[in-house]
Amino acid sequence: MKFLADSRSTFEARIDGAYGPETSIVCRYRNAVQFDGGAEHDLAFKRCLLESSIREGERVVPLLTYGGVAIHILDETSGMATGSLKSIDACLTTSLCRMEGIGRIVFESGGNTGGALTRYGRKAGLETFFFCPLDNVDLLDSRLFKDRRAHLIAVKDRERVKELTGLFAKAAGIRKVPDKSWRYAAGMFRGLFLLEHMLTAGKFDWISQTISAAFGPIGIYKALKTFREDVRELPRFLGIQQEANCPMYRAWKPAAARRPGKAGQEQGRLLARIMYDPSPDTHETWPDLHRLLLLTRGDLLTVNEEEFDSYLRPSAEYGPILELLQSRGIAISLRSGQVLDKAGLIALVGTLKAIDAGVIPAGGRVLCALTGGVSAADGCARPELTVEGAREVLGYAEKVREGR
Repeated sequence: MKFLADSRSTFEARIDGAYGPETSIVCRYRNAVQFDGGAEHDLAFKRCLLESSIREGERVVPLLTYGGVAIHILDETSGMATGSLKSIDACLTTSLCRMEGIGRIVFESGGNTGGALTRYGRKAGLETFFFCPLDNVDLLDSRLFKDRRAHLIAVKDRERVKELTGLFAKAAGIRKVPDKSWRYAAGMFRGLFLLEHMLTAGKFDWISQTISAAFGPIGIYKALKTFREDVRELPRFLGIQQEANCPMYRAWKPAAARRPGKAGQEQGRLLARIMYDPSPDTHETWPDLHRLLLLTRGDLLTVNEEEFDSYLRPSAEYGPILELLQSRGIAISLRSGQVLDKAGLIALVGTLKAIDAGVIPAGGRVLCALTGGVSAADGCARPELTVEGAREVLGYAEKVREGR
């Protein structure tokens, strides 16, 4: 995917005003980019995007001032069909599959990506195979799997999910999605939304986000770099990982990660089960993230369970965080009084921690990406199959291949 605009005037001329950013950033900015395959293919694909779109909306809302820093929220939850930014990925992925004549897709996910691909896949008429850690099945919406073409396969060992998904895809002859370039493209649409917002409402000094493989931030900055003359100084990037699973942090700060009692020693109990992947480096995004951190003079840090709970408790300076978000129209989903999907809130906690540590100095403006937290999970999803190893996966692949 490439940009058809490289200045403010050409970008604004290509915005489709029929779609507000809170409705769909994919539809709003689709004419500002061109997809591979020539002009005719590009037009056909954009028609697919319009047909595939459900709701991929974003907005920016002010949240609070903390330590002299104005924190704004990039709300990628309440305007999304599936309650997370993965609606964008799913809209693009299912459209690309339709363009390629693909009728079946397989994917692994801790919850958000898989849920989005299942929902958008159903609309596109695709048969979907979603491999999920068994421990995460309760984080899913059971209604997604009422369609007989929407399959849910649970994997007992979360560290084998990626391996067994790949094995099934190869054995069954089914396309594994999404590609890395598609994930970057989803981030680029987010970048175009931020570009439009900053051109009209002022720039941010920092952008923060919880990361695993960091597809999103890499895509965002691909867009912002293209319009560098209009943006001028790029916002610095702050990536946050959960302390129990922080491979990118370990790569960025290997000496700090090796110190006794510091992050990254062993993978323990996950703060956010939905971000379970212990080896996002297999996606080969680290070189791009490393360049991004150097380019923006950015940083990575970690958050542990104690810090998460501490910053979420009511504070004299900002009160109850969840109530504050609720007042901005963002209803974080709870189960038994606990946050169901913590991934988005990790970014906010990490931002507060960075301010306390002096990483983000007073007087600045931060945009914190709330990428998830609004969930339709009912805890009632039941996998079609639960697998432990290769033998079961190969047996299932054979049945699927033979149509049994």
